[in-house]
Amino acid sequence: MSRNTVKLATAVALSAGLVLSATACGSGSGSGTPAPTHSAYAASANQINPVDPSSLKQGGTLNFPVDQYSSQWNVLNADSQNELSIVNTMAPLLPSLYHSSADNKLTPNTDYLTGVTTAMVNGKMVSTYELNPKGKWSDGTPISWKDFQAVWQSSNGTNPKYNATSTTGYSQVASVAQGKDQFEVVVTYSSPFADWQSLFSPLYPASQIGTLDGFNNSYKDKIPVTAGPFKIQSMNPTTKVVTEVRDPNWWGSKPVLDQINFRTIDAQTEPSAFASGEIDLTDIGPQVSAYKKAKTVSGTDIRVAGAPNLRQLLLNGQSPMLTDQNVRQAIFQGINRIAIGQSDLSGLPWDIQSLNNHFLVNNANGYADNAGDLGKYDPSAAGAKLDAAGWKMGSNGYRSKGGKELDLTLEIPAGTPVATNESQLLVPMMKSIGIKLSVTIGAQDQFFNDVQAGKFDMTIFSGIGAIPFFPLTNSQASFQAPVKGNIGQNFSRLGSPELDAAMNKAGTDTDSATYLADINKADSLLWQLAVNLPLYQRPQIVGAKSTLANYGAFGFQDTDWTKIGFTK
Repeated sequence: MSRNTVKLATAVALSAGLVLSATACGSGSGSGTPAPTHSAYAASANQINPVDPSSLKQGGTLNFPVDQYSSQWNVLNADSQNELSIVNTMAPLLPSLYHSSADNKLTPNTDYLTGVTTAMVNGKMVSTYELNPKGKWSDGTPISWKDFQAVWQSSNGTNPKYNATSTTGYSQVASVAQGKDQFEVVVTYSSPFADWQSLFSPLYPASQIGTLDGFNNSYKDKIPVTAGPFKIQSMNPTTKVVTEVRDPNWWGSKPVLDQINFRTIDAQTEPSAFASGEIDLTDIGPQVSAYKKAKTVSGTDIRVAGAPNLRQLLLNGQSPMLTDQNVRQAIFQGINRIAIGQSDLSGLPWDIQSLNNHFLVNNANGYADNAGDLGKYDPSAAGAKLDAAGWKMGSNGYRSKGGKELDLTLEIPAGTPVATNESQLLVPMMKSIGIKLSVTIGAQDQFFNDVQAGKFDMTIFSGIGAIPFFPLTNSQASFQAPVKGNIGQNFSRLGSPELDAAMNKAGTDTDSATYLADINKADSLLWQLAVNLPLYQRPQIVGAKSTLANYGAFGFQDTDWTKIGFTK
């Protein structure tokens, strides 16, 4: 997703849940050649122009666009909002424990893990990690069990002063201890956790996040310690560019690239920046105009895949006029999602269909339609719900109750054509059921701060799925009830004991069929709560220089930053 998106985790298994952002392997589609439609794509297909790294031009610079320049670079801290720009910028710098293939098969990332096992020991689930002893943080400290312990202690939810992005999974861990030496990590669970492989990625150093002050401030406005194939060369808050270069102390495969510039670029100007060669790729997503413009750029591939990405509308359940579940359900039924999808996606190589699941996209294993009547566009039913809630239609075409008009605001990010288009559709849809909807524009770097602070009635962004795609881990923080004022990623600020119990049950399942069944039970409850309306599976469409290899539309595959480069 581009800027108006919530993107789900990082380039490999980021366990922090949905990532925010405002907007079988196959080769690229060829210079200037349109890609096939979504119907040609199985869940295991992607387009990244795979080339053996040894055959690529060694060196070079990748200019990579991002949505915003952060003030909090610790993605485990909720102040980061787990925004995709931050996730991408940090991915070449931090340990990630697994690689995932296009068909979502996991293998240990041997740069960090030489082995991992999980077994039941004395009735407890125990995961044992064997760390690569060559692994070191940029300050010279070995990567050890202490780093796992620090991540767990900051994210297990026992101390709400740690403003954790997500406690999913970590709250089920009873202890993190040293094994036979500092490179063996023994994680013991109080109850089984189905998505255990999603934890501890990315890993942050205990030397920086091992205290409350460190967790909150060590990565604030700076990136002090890293442990990846790249390191920080410079961070410029004025130009909003983060420059990363090869780390000569990296112990793994030598990266192809010399340098990566993560350049903050407005979503509205990104297509022009790509056309002019200022950046080497562009996340087109559902932007038709950007797709058309990229196709005209000489030497460009359009790369397409089905990934765990979605477009969604969010209601603030604490807004005074949205505390009534009947009103929220009425809004759902008053929105024509097919019309929005057709308007957003027409002209793109992607089939248009509604997404009727909050946890699983259409092409994901286990997907089920749990929407029921709330997934149907039915203005009459919406009106009946508003009538029952006491909101009566006035002569001016808007509803009121107790002398107050049913007047809501929709905040969208500035410079995001998709969100602008959606707002223009939503205003008349809401008017047709008697709701006055006003649109406000959030400045690019302020938009998600407003969302985090609850300064909205309705808003729209995308969700980008973690790789590998762990549906519960990726989403639970977005839907679980806030605890002592800590909303995590639940920007709707609403939850229920029943929903939490259903998600917690799924989190203890070790049988995959039972796990997916329980995920879908939780999804049915979430539909009734009516705070988050999935619109459609967001297409992963990337415009890239045709010479760019091992990057593009990954689908369910992770990004290996050491392999990205340019053909000779």
